[in-house]
Amino acid sequence: MDKRVFFDTIGRSLFNGRLSLSRRDGIETKLSAFDVYGITDERWRAYMLATSYHETGGTMQPVEETGKGKGRPYGEKRKQDGTVYTYPDRLYFGRGDVQLTWYENYERMGKLLGYPLLTHPELALEPDISARILVEGMTRGSSNRGDFTGVSLEDYFNDHTDDPVNARRIVNGLDCARRIAEYHRKFLEALKIALVAFVAVLLLPSGLAGCKPGRVVTERIVTRTDSSAVWQLTDSLYQKERQIAFLQTELKRAGTENINFRSEARMHEIHYDTAAPVDTATGKQPVLREIITATHSRYGRVTQEEETRHGEASVAQAETTLAGRRQELAVDKQTREDRTIKEKTAASRFPYKWLLVGVVVGLAIGVGLLRLLRPYR
Repeated sequence: MDKRVFFDTIGRSLFNGRLSLSRRDGIETKLSAFDVYGITDERWRAYMLATSYHETGGTMQPVEETGKGKGRPYGEKRKQDGTVYTYPDRLYFGRGDVQLTWYENYERMGKLLGYPLLTHPELALEPDISARILVEGMTRGSSNRGDFTGVSLEDYFNDHTDDPVNARRIVNGLDCARRIAEYHRKFLEALKIALVAFVAVLLLPSGLAGCKPGRVVTERIVTRTDSSAVWQLTDSLYQKERQIAFLQTELKRAGTENINFRSEARMHEIHYDTAAPVDTATGKQPVLREIITATHSRYGRVTQEEETRHGEASVAQAETTLAGRRQELAVDKQTREDRTIKEKTAASRFPYKWLLVGVVVGLAIGVGLLRLLRPYR
């Protein structure tokens, strides 16, 4: 696929000729995810891009639901079956390219992808993770089923079916189904045009071989990486390190069981009246007194509160470190600008020092010549 042609085409047809860098990056991330999952059916790719376009309001970047679930059933600490939960202390409103909602969906998708989405639902806003959620949820993928509603792209785009309207059932019934089908048509058209352009470029040299002598054109591409790009790469790496830290915390929590110890001791004492005659019915003397003693002890230790505080502290520390790095970048940029200004100032100054040296040397040479010429007068 010729991406330049694809972006030019979709920019005109769906973005009014204003395909920003952010939107382009968002589309690139999803195209990369399609390649990782081996998705080659252009209808599938177009429908997932159309879904992201609709769910993100045309930004093509993961977003949070407006209002964060307020007034919605998933906007409270309640599961789909109505069960109230207290841990984790999170709300599972819409996030990402496809607006993932509900406790159960975050839990299921986290297990499928290997991310702690239940304890850290904000990870669904990471572009790479969001793109994987989009693909895994809309195809049969690892679970061999559509993980959002039970149906998937395989059900609506195959050798016998091409149904972009009912494909909306993969995510949310038939809500805005025809509008999204129109987005799908435009993305699909751009993908096909880009594919034709790519094939044409491959065939072009052989087609022109008999027309004119071949020429070798060498294109030199120079890539410049300044300190800003390096810091951006560093920040990206730091985000990955945060994800690893979250996974390690989740693994530690799963490996550490809550300790509960319970002991119970019972003592039953019966004192008989030995001075009384034996009861013929029981064959024992009457009971004088009966003492029952019960001792209970219970010890419990719950680690989840400590882990929650640790997770919050880790996030706060990560944000502080990231802010510090950005500040260092700003200082580095300012230092380079100051150095440039100083160099320009130094270059513009008149070289008075060297002028003075030249005058002194000239005087010394003049005096020497006068002394040499004096005997000949």
